[in-house]
Amino acid sequence: MQNISCYICGGRNTGDFCAARDRHGSGIWQIERCRDCGFGWTSPALAEDQIASYYPTAYLGDTRKTLDDFFSGRLAHSRSWRGELEKARLVEHYIGRGKILDVGCGDGKFLWALDPQRWDRTGVETSRDTIAIVNQRMPSLHLVAGDIYAGSLAAASYEAITFWHVLEHLPDPRKVLNRVFDLLRPGGWLFISLPNLESLQAHLFRAYWYPFGDVPRHICHFSRKSLDLLLKEAGMTVRSHRLFSPHVNFHSLKHSLLEWSEERLGSRIPYYLLKPLLFAFPLLERCTGKYGILTAIAQKPK
Repeated sequence: MQNISCYICGGRNTGDFCAARDRHGSGIWQIERCRDCGFGWTSPALAEDQIASYYPTAYLGDTRKTLDDFFSGRLAHSRSWRGELEKARLVEHYIGRGKILDVGCGDGKFLWALDPQRWDRTGVETSRDTIAIVNQRMPSLHLVAGDIYAGSLAAASYEAITFWHVLEHLPDPRKVLNRVFDLLRPGGWLFISLPNLESLQAHLFRAYWYPFGDVPRHICHFSRKSLDLLLKEAGMTVRSHRLFSPHVNFHSLKHSLLEWSEERLGSRIPYYLLKPLLFAFPLLERCTGKYGILTAIAQKPK
């Protein structure tokens, strides 16, 4: 059987990485990988009009409840809200104000965490119901029902664009990043966070790696090299790679071990016995640079 050419580098040195099970019950999917650039993809590939049917109804959570928790102050005490503040601090380490676009924004929590006095906040999300609910309750936000190609998103308009665990869901990331380049102003910043296929976690746990539970919604699986190749091809300058966030990275590690323990050994006992070792694993990831979660920061030339 002839190998399939890699979408990123065009190489033919491709093959099976593992078979992964969708945690939402759609079955088992094959993960293919390019051995040259480290890019991976879920097989068989789904047509764009098929992908939406693989998202559970409650995939974005209960938007009305989340809004109630935000306005009542309850959300401020949650771990998820600390994660949104963490994202805001990362962005503001590079740029402190301007017009920002969050792609695949869901209910917009990341945008809620930004200071409205310093940020003109826009989000784009395919769920029209979610967008309608949030826009009604939070008119200071500008949430667009659609995707990054929406006509209301004007070229050269944004100082910053963010993808928080979104790019891996999109079927043509090359086209997406070309669109990003057009939307950013000269000198604008791009933040992309996603699972790292070249991570120690991915190679240790294989089929039990936590992010693989989101196949086939995770269409693409990036390595640092493959993501950098795409960014440079789109005209972006890669400025940094970060371990971000440590919490999300550890969450992936913990649940990968739990999945392995339950599925491979039929019990949680091995998980509890091995759990103390998890706290040393991030040190090994730091030493190798092969984090479970890859976050790249890039800039459009001025």
